[in-house]
Formats: sequence, C-alpha cells, structure tokens
Amino acid sequence: MQWRRIFRNREFWDWHLVMYFLNTFLVVYGYGLRGEAFQAAKLFRTGLVVMSLLGILIAQGKIKYIFSQKKNWALYGFVGLNVIVLPFSVDVFRSFERITAWIPFLIYTNYFVVYLFKHYSKDEAKIKLLQIFSLAYFYPVAMMLVTGVAFQAENVYGQYVGAYKANVIGWSCTLFIVASFDLYANLPMKKWTKYLFFGVAFLTLWGIVLTGSRSSYAGLALSSAILIARNKRISVYLKAGALTCILAFAYYIVMSPDSVVNLRSKYAGIRHQRGEIRFQLAQKAFEVFTNDPSVLLTGFGFDNFRAGLEVYAKVRTELASHNSYLEILFSGGLLSFLFFMIFYAVNAFWVYFRYDSQYFVFLPSLMIIPYFESNLNAGQFLFFPWMTVLFYYIHVRSLQIPIHEMDTKKKSVEVL
Repeated sequence: MQWRRIFRNREFWDWHLVMYFLNTFLVVYGYGLRGEAFQAAKLFRTGLVVMSLLGILIAQGKIKYIFSQKKNWALYGFVGLNVIVLPFSVDVFRSFERITAWIPFLIYTNYFVVYLFKHYSKDEAKIKLLQIFSLAYFYPVAMMLVTGVAFQAENVYGQYVGAYKANVIGWSCTLFIVASFDLYANLPMKKWTKYLFFGVAFLTLWGIVLTGSRSSYAGLALSSAILIARNKRISVYLKAGALTCILAFAYYIVMSPDSVVNLRSKYAGIRHQRGEIRFQLAQKAFEVFTNDPSVLLTGFGFDNFRAGLEVYAKVRTELASHNSYLEILFSGGLLSFLFFMIFYAVNAFWVYFRYDSQYFVFLPSLMIIPYFESNLNAGQFLFFPWMTVLFYYIHVRSLQIPIHEMDTKKKSVEVL
C-alpha cells in the first residue's frame, strides 16, 4: 500500500511525522466544520502546532544526517520583510494579531523540513511528505465516494458534498491524485493495490470533472503535461492510457451540455457585464499602488486586503483576494512579494523542473491552485502542502552527510 510504514522511521514510529500529519489533517477536517466546532478545532490546531514546534526544536532524537541549515535565512528574511512594514498597516492591531498567529506555523513548517533532512535521505523525505498529503486529503475524497457523487453524472458545482463545498472536493481530489500517482510511480506496490489505485484514480478524476473547479482543472492539466512530456518512471503505454482518460474527460467538459463549463457559458453575457468580482478588487488594489508608490512598498498590512481597499479606494467588500501570490503583495508590499517569488516560488519551479520533473508530477498542481485561492494563512486549505513543498525546495540542495560517513572519516584520521 502507498501508506505503508508512513509514520515509521525504519523500525520505530516517528511521532514528529504523526504530529505533522495531524496538523495537516486538522486543516482539512476543519473545512467541514461550522460555528463552535470550527472555533474549537482552530484553537486545538494552534495548540498542536506550538507543541509540534517545541518538539521539533527540543526532542529530535538520534539524527542520521548532518544537515546544513544555512537556508533558514529564506524563512527569516520573508518573515522580517513582513514584520518591518507592520507599523504601516491600515489596521495595525489586526495585522499584529494575524501575523503573530501565522509566524509559528511558518516556522514549524520550515523546521519540520529541516527535521526530515536530518533523519531521512532527501528522496525518503519527499516520499514521506507525499504519503502524508495523500492520506490527509483522501478524507474529502472518501466523502465523495461514500456519498455516491463519484458514481453520478450530475455536476455538483457550487453545492455541498457531505460537509465540504464542491471546490474543496476538487482541490482534495487533485492533490490526492497527483501525490498518489507519484507514490505509485516511485514505490513498490502489490498488484491488487495497483488495481485499487487505478479504480480510485478514475473515480477521483471524474469527481474533479463534476466539481467544476477550474483551479483543479488547470493544476491537473499542467501536471498531466509534465507526466507525458517528462516522466521517466512510467511506460509509454501507461502515458497513453492516462492521456486517453484525461482527453476523454476534457471532451466531456467541452462537448456535453450538462458539463459545468458549458452550464457556465450560458451566463457568460451576464458575467461579462459584471466581471469577476475578485479581479475587479485586485484591479482596484493595483490602482491604489499605482497612485501611491509608498503603499506599494508597504502593502496594506498583513491580512488587511479588505481594510486597505476600504481606506484607499473607498470599496467595501467581504471577499478576500483569492490569490495567494497577490495576497503576499497586498499584505507586505513589493519587497516581500519579490523576495517570495524569487526565493520560494521561482526557486521551487526551477529545482523541481531540473531534478524532479522526470520522476514526479505533484508540484504544478500545488503551485497553480494557490494562484486561484488564498492559501497564505495557516488555516487555509492548502497551506501545509504548499508551504512545506516550498521549504523543501529551498533546503533540498543544502549539504546532507550521513553520520556513519562522518564517523568513518574520524576513525580513518585517528588511524593515520
């Protein structure tokens, strides 16, 4: 099975892996809660991440690798740029409150990656992360299967599937399928588990079609392109089968009058007149930045997008920016945005494409979906996989030396 030995470090259980899984899963589970139950889960999640961070910093156990932590500057540089502009926030108290709640999650995510590189090889660390993401995000997929949505032909766009909205189901399906496919391609599996995977994968793909999640479509399309053009782990026949399956679903989306895309097109004229509200809001924010360069440098303040529009553009809205990358620009200003794009986003794409794109397909989906949805704050649906993968690619090229090699060198020096 792809989740076999997921929490084990060879012969022992690794409780840090368990804690990271719980942190990730609680975000997923919390999206299906409302009211007091949601607030209780949110409070518990905060306490859990503090415990997890203290555990990572204090009780790492016996390490297997000497690992260079020189890339921690990327974490503290990004945090520092956001903290420096805090006094210029539209609502300083809110910015301070939100950023102090965000920083521990960011620090934990960074140091969890460092922990992995001290206890596992770089390839093992990547597999552990994919196993955790696959398992955590299978929960909404399982709800889709249990409710029978994956076995129907009627789209569920804008509806609830169990406790989750359809777009959340779409994101879960996408992340589950790309992570699970990478595990299939890079881990030994028994025949019956392979057949089970293909069956669940087919239903999951169909579920993505029914949800109408355009961000999921875009992420899956780019991951599929990488699979077909670059992947060396699977045969030409399997690539052909995957391409046929995806093209069949794409044909349905384009040709069927009942598909979500075509149902949307019936109201294209109305939408054209109104425009997409989030794009209009982003345009207003850019107008503010253009007219006042000082605001461009400082941003509106952390999680102050709505307050910034109200103060500078006289626009009241309950909507967030719905774009993780622009949220960084609107929150922390131009320097924070450029720092993140260069050392986090572009770095991840470059390292992935150069070293991993021939063997893994997970990254494109994880980078594209946050473009359409806000995942910067710790409680957002894809915060943990998105930020963890970014930190993984920040640290992955740092020096990692097995402890036993260091011991061997010391003994050799002593003999001489």
